[in-house]
Amino acid sequence: MNINVKKTTLFYTDTHFYGGAENQMYLLAKFLDKEKYNVILVCSDFEKLKDWATKFESEGIEVIKLSVLHKHDPRHYFQLKDLVKSRKIDLMHIHVWNPASCRYAFLAAKKYNMPTVITEHDPFELKGLKSSIKQKLIRHVDSIITVSEANKKMMEHLFPAMLDKLTTIHNGIDVTWFESQLLSFSDKKRNEYREKIFNAKENDTVILSVAELHERKGLQYLIKALPEVIEEHPRTILAIAGSGPLRNDLEKMAMREGVMDHVRFLGFQKDIPHIMAASDLFVLPSKKEAFGLVLLEAGIARVPVVASNVGGIPEIIDHEKTGLLIPPENPRKLAESILTIVNDTLKRDQYSENAYKKIKDTFDAKIMAKKTANLYDEVLNKKHA
Repeated sequence: MNINVKKTTLFYTDTHFYGGAENQMYLLAKFLDKEKYNVILVCSDFEKLKDWATKFESEGIEVIKLSVLHKHDPRHYFQLKDLVKSRKIDLMHIHVWNPASCRYAFLAAKKYNMPTVITEHDPFELKGLKSSIKQKLIRHVDSIITVSEANKKMMEHLFPAMLDKLTTIHNGIDVTWFESQLLSFSDKKRNEYREKIFNAKENDTVILSVAELHERKGLQYLIKALPEVIEEHPRTILAIAGSGPLRNDLEKMAMREGVMDHVRFLGFQKDIPHIMAASDLFVLPSKKEAFGLVLLEAGIARVPVVASNVGGIPEIIDHEKTGLLIPPENPRKLAESILTIVNDTLKRDQYSENAYKKIKDTFDAKIMAKKTANLYDEVLNKKHA
């Protein structure tokens, strides 16, 4: 392979919404070495993806929108196939947001023997026909990226024949951008924000969780832990930012637990840097978590963290060094850990500073992009050897 010739990488996903995996695609495209790799994003022409696609275009990245109705629409395949044939594509990078997604891209890449990298953003076991199809599709992939070592172990279990093709490249955060949002966030502005968003007074303790309101995020256990926290610290507020199908159930649970006056359901929020920095403690009580991107944001905002010891979370949070890890589905242990941090200013500051340093040194999106570019180089060199 001529390393001096810029290569074109086709980013593809059949997602229908803008979430964590899609944001990682954007950060990767933003920070890939533009002297070496030209990125083209191919996605569905859905209204919910409009703002996301615009972010790519603002970085000078070409966006091609497929005319399809849904992820099962076979026109994905035919339009992708035409693109690969008509454009000089050197490598296809398929972003698998769900284990059963993107199958038409696998087929299009195989037809033209296209060098192919996939990122498995959230792997889990498929059943029946879906599992059989995935086993066949994945055979022709050149390299598989997992976003955590926990995900890599899952893939090793599901696809043992692909062991030598698995590489962990952790997700990243745009540290420079995130910190820039907080440069003018003075103590005065912080107090104003707390009052406006959290309806919190000066001496209140604000516990924040940012998550989809879904059963797997474990927010029900956080609400069940709240009475014990309030008993010791009556001026505690739990702020939950996010939307999802569990909202009504969580509101009813807060009523049953007698803590509704202490809970703020904020709905979907865009201004995550300020929300993070205005809180006193961040909690992620997930039952299942592929990585835990929101923990990177809490770390850069220097907010102490309590999180479940599941999935990729312990690769971010080192217990009693950069935060506290707890067993999932355990309200009592969750309450104890929250109180440990709330009651110990020294630990709180120490955990926050350690987490900030680790995330800045390890999880910057620029590091993710450099490692991915190196992987592209390896795949293309092998393909053309």
